[in-house]
Amino acid sequence: MARLIGHLGFLILLALSVVLARERVLLVDSAAQLFELIQRGTFVIYDHRYTMAVTQLLPLAGIKLGLPLPVLVVLYSMAAPLMAYLAFLLLTYCVKDIPLALLLLFPMLCIRHTFFHGISETFSLMVYATLLLALLRHRRNTPLHAAGIVLCTLACVFMHPVGMFFVLFLLGYHVVDTIASRTGRIVSLQAIVMTVTLVAAVIVKAQLPSGHDAGYMPSVADVLYRLTHPSELQVVRHLFESVADFYLYPLALYVVVLVWHIRRRQWLRVGWGLAFNVGFFLLTAVVYHADTSHICVERAWLPLIFFAGVPFVCEYRGRRPQLTLLVFAALLLLAYGKIVDSSKHYRQRLNELQTIVERGRREGHRKLVAESPTVDSHFRVHSWATAFETLMLSSMQSPDSTATLYLDELPCDPSNPDYQRTDAYLAVPWNRLWRYSTLDPHYFRLPPQPYHVLD
Repeated sequence: MARLIGHLGFLILLALSVVLARERVLLVDSAAQLFELIQRGTFVIYDHRYTMAVTQLLPLAGIKLGLPLPVLVVLYSMAAPLMAYLAFLLLTYCVKDIPLALLLLFPMLCIRHTFFHGISETFSLMVYATLLLALLRHRRNTPLHAAGIVLCTLACVFMHPVGMFFVLFLLGYHVVDTIASRTGRIVSLQAIVMTVTLVAAVIVKAQLPSGHDAGYMPSVADVLYRLTHPSELQVVRHLFESVADFYLYPLALYVVVLVWHIRRRQWLRVGWGLAFNVGFFLLTAVVYHADTSHICVERAWLPLIFFAGVPFVCEYRGRRPQLTLLVFAALLLLAYGKIVDSSKHYRQRLNELQTIVERGRREGHRKLVAESPTVDSHFRVHSWATAFETLMLSSMQSPDSTATLYLDELPCDPSNPDYQRTDAYLAVPWNRLWRYSTLDPHYFRLPPQPYHVLD
């Protein structure tokens, strides 16, 4: 029954990724990254998140084969769920650890709007962390096993900044488990390999120049100020406002496991779980204190379901496992239903972008520019990546239908020389001009005309 739930869960996830591919990929980060993949013809890595290359393999292969843009969008949308499904098959049939394999589906219980963050960084991170946990649970003192621990640890650290906390959690959990199981060794070989790799990776990453990630690093003064002014921690308020949609699931798992540990007097496990999760909660509240969008709030708290799910699948043995599986299947279907319901917002967003593009075409303009407030007041589509989103949305029919809308953060001046450049592509505020000749004509064909200022 567990295998069936896993297969159906991932097949539904893959089906949703295909049906809602445009909503997932033609949105902010994923739209910009697919554009860059097409333009460069190679991997696109930001802030040293090298593990992103794994989920870029599928769309990059499609680009090399010259596949149509709609196919590339579907391939990019499927990449992360397909990787997770392959990990599920590996854990189910090779490692033969079905509870751990089902842990790969736990994030879907808490994902609504985050499903439409197509690059799926946090979701992919949980896949690597689950594989790392499998290596720790099924110990082998061989060089190949140690190499697997090294690779999975590096994959977590270089996937996303929060990855180091996943490794730290699993390291502490493994040490506590080793002590509690009374194997005679306080520190295992796996823990040593993992610790050395984690410390080395964090040191190396700290020495690398960073733009986006460095902006999230608060000072000691910032931490103290925010903790003493809880009213400013907006991300916490949004978490508890959506308790039924998100926080209820990890909270329920925490309670079940906590009761299980207390009844068995496993105080070391209780102590590690409480200490780590309280610390992570406070750190997340401080770092993401001002994030209020649905996607940002969900991504900030999504690791909680992993930290709660690990001890549940590894230790909890209920009296009615079949009933537990049925409850999990029902909650999973409910979560998928909420994803479908959330898709209406993102479909409406694409329709509004399409409306703007079609209006420009009717007036004979395929290169549009507008002030952000002007567009916001009518369409609510403000995004730094709107130029990428409209470029690819319009090109889905054919390269000759390409159009683009650039949102200028400054007041629009029709005499601005940048708007008059017939060979320019206006992309993002911090990298405004792209030479028209650099656009891949196989996918995008903008006419050699000046930009038209949209009223």
